[in-house]
Amino acid sequence: MKTKNPFAIYRGLPRGIYVIFVSRIIDNMGSVVMPMITLILTQKIGFSKSETGILATIFMLTQAPFLLLGGKLVDKIGSKKVIIIFNTLGALAYIPCGFMKPHIAMAVLIALASNLFSVAAPAYNAIVTEISPDSQIKSTYSILYLGYNLGLAIGPAIGGVLFNEHLQLLFLLDAVTCFISTTLVYFLVPDNSKEKKAEKKQSEQSNFNLNDPVYKFILRSPALIVFSIVLLGYNFCYSQWGFMLPLQAASIFKTDGARFYSLLISVNAIAVILLTPVLTSLTHRFRPLAIVATGGIFYTLSFLIFGGGTVIYAFIIAAIILTVGQILININTNIFIAQHTPQEYIGRANSMLTIINGAGVAMGPVIMGTVLLHINYSLAWLAVALLMIIGAAGMFILNYKSRHENKERA
Repeated sequence: MKTKNPFAIYRGLPRGIYVIFVSRIIDNMGSVVMPMITLILTQKIGFSKSETGILATIFMLTQAPFLLLGGKLVDKIGSKKVIIIFNTLGALAYIPCGFMKPHIAMAVLIALASNLFSVAAPAYNAIVTEISPDSQIKSTYSILYLGYNLGLAIGPAIGGVLFNEHLQLLFLLDAVTCFISTTLVYFLVPDNSKEKKAEKKQSEQSNFNLNDPVYKFILRSPALIVFSIVLLGYNFCYSQWGFMLPLQAASIFKTDGARFYSLLISVNAIAVILLTPVLTSLTHRFRPLAIVATGGIFYTLSFLIFGGGTVIYAFIIAAIILTVGQILININTNIFIAQHTPQEYIGRANSMLTIINGAGVAMGPVIMGTVLLHINYSLAWLAVALLMIIGAAGMFILNYKSRHENKERA
């Protein structure tokens, strides 16, 4: 029997999607600052683990108004303009860091750049619905997620090499690659926001007043409310990949901790490259919520292995298992939101849900930074795994109720 080519799902997509795919590869090849943020704050600037947890949470919380601004601007002026303007401003904020010694001012500039990039974040999800037909949404999210991680397969490895001796080059590299990727979007990606909104206004899906606050739409969609609350727990647990794991790596592998953690990030990105087409093809016909719930089970298993790991091979295996869950969750989360959100609200809904879900990421470092003062990494990972399996059960229940509600309506 002939085996189906998993890459066939990427054929025939709009040209603009392929451009964004290449743009994301270039951008993330130089995305070397944020993956190393925990180590920059602790080993270079000199903050303690608990202080770093608090600062990471502050960074997350300050993003909220910028995400709301981004969602509002997406719905007003379109995704393309938002990406170009605020990615450029974010890259400019990194440039001074390339000429200063590690200092609190560097942390402030990193936070500023992160907030400016946050304005553009809702635009990357919204532009998919502006450019792609509904029948290609899943393939489009999949290929953009693949492009994002193709770049990450290279970027953090570079960051690990430069971190100890050439920290300033990390910021300049990040800025330059961001400028290049933004230029590609400017010249080669069409702006279809007005046409898409006009088309959606004539559909049955568009039953809301564009001038109404986005919370009114969300309150009319209880499935989105429950989904975002459960996903908050998912993100709390996943945030330990970027907070607790690098600290654990530094405690086990000492001065090689940064290189070891960057290796795990590269393993994660390479696994995404190899597995995203396959998993997208295999799960193409399944309901998004069922796939998100299954991804939570893979997360749980990976956290348990992290907690018991003492050798590099165990961490690599756990990173691959986590990657499977990450692929299943990220792609299908975007699909679920797109399926339950009218085009007129897509930017603001993405920003609002990003804030709700990001609260989990924001709470993760500050809570676990305090927890680690009292328990070891093994017990901390066990607690995270228990919370994760509760979240996965919540997704399975939501999927069951949603499926039966749809049957009753039919």
